[in-house]
Amino acid sequence: MKSEKKTPSEAGALAAPLSLVQQLAWNDLPHRSAILYRLFKSDWSEEDKATIATALLNLLRQPELPDRAALVLLLAELARDRCDRSALSSAEGTASAQESLRRALLQGLPLYLELVEAPEPQLRLHSLYLSSWLPEGCKQLLPLLLRRLEEEEEPRARAGLAFALAQLAGDQPSVRTRLPALLKAHEAPIVRLGAASALTRLLRAEAPQRAVRLLVRAIASPQAIASDYDALPWARNSVVADSSDLLRLLPRRRLQFSLPVLLEALATANYYEALSLARTLLYVGFSRQPPDSSLQATTPTQQAILTALRLNLSAWQASELLGASASETGARLSAS
Repeated sequence: MKSEKKTPSEAGALAAPLSLVQQLAWNDLPHRSAILYRLFKSDWSEEDKATIATALLNLLRQPELPDRAALVLLLAELARDRCDRSALSSAEGTASAQESLRRALLQGLPLYLELVEAPEPQLRLHSLYLSSWLPEGCKQLLPLLLRRLEEEEEPRARAGLAFALAQLAGDQPSVRTRLPALLKAHEAPIVRLGAASALTRLLRAEAPQRAVRLLVRAIASPQAIASDYDALPWARNSVVADSSDLLRLLPRRRLQFSLPVLLEALATANYYEALSLARTLLYVGFSRQPPDSSLQATTPTQQAILTALRLNLSAWQASELLGASASETGARLSAS
């Protein structure tokens, strides 16, 4: 008689992420790195995420555990994903699972308050990033974050405070009066850029002009700040690409001065930087043309933009940029 192959039970399936997190306590760095990668990259269900969050909190309560900052960053990504998804799904089952994740994350709030003041700078930075995605904890977190703003000396962590304060309590007068001070010259470059980014996301059209100029300066001279920027947990691409993306949150009239910098940066940009810079150039230079029409240059500035795009973008990039086929892209970029 042929035996039937057993399938994992539902309980066994739910135990898989729990087993992975428990293996993070092993004293085997290559194995721990592989487990972390899997936990970050796998497409977990909402139930699995709640299981992972609870298990991570149990580990984080062990101060001797190595590299707790990486575990906090994983928790932060779960919290960010929860915030992103909560507005998109109202199904009863999904809402119930999201509530389980919310409860699991908030159980760690007393621990997060401690970790924001941990001796290790990276652990503080990642804990600040995690705090920024916990709006339910704002009442407990805000006084601590404002105090840390007065005490924190490590530049990346100060940039993290700017991000967390703007994300968590940007509508509070106590936050809005303090963030602009971080734009001033006595602050480290990464702190100034962190504050400029936070204020641009928060205030958009009302962002201080000094913040706008700092974003443009980061595009013009990324080497001075790239290493610090790449270490920030909210960095999604390079400092050039992310700063360029933020500029498109601002009114076009405030960005005219940035065109020479954007054009020059395009000539040395990598793939994703070039796409972001090109989108920003088109946003600034072609505001009055219908989005699906050919881009006809009627001013010297528009002529310069289209010439730069033709010279510096591959056919693939231009097609992705304009949402057109390769055969249509040339006509859309006509500078005549």
